[in-house]
Amino acid sequence: MGFSWVTFIAQIVNLFVLVWLLKRFLYQPIVDTIAKRQAYIKDKVKKAENAAEKALQEQKALADKNAAFEADKQKRLDEALAEIDRLKKEQEDRISEELKAKRVKMQSDLNRETASLQLEIRNLMAQQFLELSQKAMADLSGLSPIEQAILLFRKKIEKLNSKEKTNIKKISLKQKIMSINISSALTKKAQDELLAFIRKTFDLDSSVRISIQVNPDLILGAEMITGDVAVEWNLKSYLDAFTGNLNTALSGLIIKE
Repeated sequence: MGFSWVTFIAQIVNLFVLVWLLKRFLYQPIVDTIAKRQAYIKDKVKKAENAAEKALQEQKALADKNAAFEADKQKRLDEALAEIDRLKKEQEDRISEELKAKRVKMQSDLNRETASLQLEIRNLMAQQFLELSQKAMADLSGLSPIEQAILLFRKKIEKLNSKEKTNIKKISLKQKIMSINISSALTKKAQDELLAFIRKTFDLDSSVRISIQVNPDLILGAEMITGDVAVEWNLKSYLDAFTGNLNTALSGLIIKE
């Protein structure tokens, strides 16, 4: 099967359209919601700070009043001022601790809500991303989504240079095992063709056991693992990159202490 520039360009265009749709209908509403929540929390913090300032002003007024005591009652005045200073310090410490505790709680609540929101977004995006990608790939190529993914996976392996292929062969012969993970099941014929392709590409004899396992976490694609070397093609990497950028944007909206 030869390489088709028309299919390749169509896939690229489809990917950009998908990214634009996700940004337009998913990303912006989330950012707006987080901004409103941030404004609400800042308003709560401002009210708490105003209350603390008012309490401190009342304490200062009390201290000023006591400062007008008669000179012959200096001892009592000194004792009263000392007591006031002690109470003031205790109250300031208490208010400071309360403000700090409120900030920590609000930050913790916001972090949890943000993490939960990010997880919900990722799950929703994964589902929609997979459905749209599968439909687009099937429409463009006439193959099933997993067949198209395996084809791209094979092309990626073919692009490995001779040094990389030799290294993979060396590790596989030493480990006597190679794992192939795919996002969904293949037909018996497709599995046999993939195994034959792998053995031929890396010149592996029957002493190397090649196992094929289904791993839905790949989100449409395949990966080959031997030792500490891995070769993969799947939509998960595209999705992770997009959600990573989204998480960065959401993190910028979190209140910093």
